[in-house]
Amino acid sequence: MLKRLWVLPILAILAIGLVASACGDDDEESTATRTPSASPTGATGTPAATGTPAAGATEIEIVAAGLGFDKGSLEVTAGQPFTITLDNQDSVSHTLKIYTEEGGDEIAGVEPSTVSPGSTGTLTTTIAEPGEYYFQCDFHPQQMNGTLTVN
Repeated sequence: MLKRLWVLPILAILAIGLVASACGDDDEESTATRTPSASPTGATGTPAATGTPAAGATEIEIVAAGLGFDKGSLEVTAGQPFTITLDNQDSVSHTLKIYTEEGGDEIAGVEPSTVSPGSTGTLTTTIAEPGEYYFQCDFHPQQMNGTLTVN
């Protein structure tokens, strides 16, 4: 019986490994390949996993510094791709996400989802429906937000 007791620790390790792999982090795949379905306003988004702007996309740069964005309003053309690059010149991490409205549904967000100090993140998306949308840093929504106008 003592000779078979060595099997129990090995089985326990294998069981832990199976549980850990089954509970793995799906975020990497889902953010790199996600294509949100149309929202009630007709907006669609496809974040750029590589950080490369789409061919022909309007390019916008937003700088984060002093717990603020350097732009409070953005303007793009409906149905045309655009790329926003977030340049984090701050001493803390930031995000940048576009929503249907303040407190509304998320349309798209920069990749990586959290932009560390001294780094950049990009998002490339197309919004089909003209209107006003809301963008913010989810870590500092009161200080870092603005309006995206789609014409």
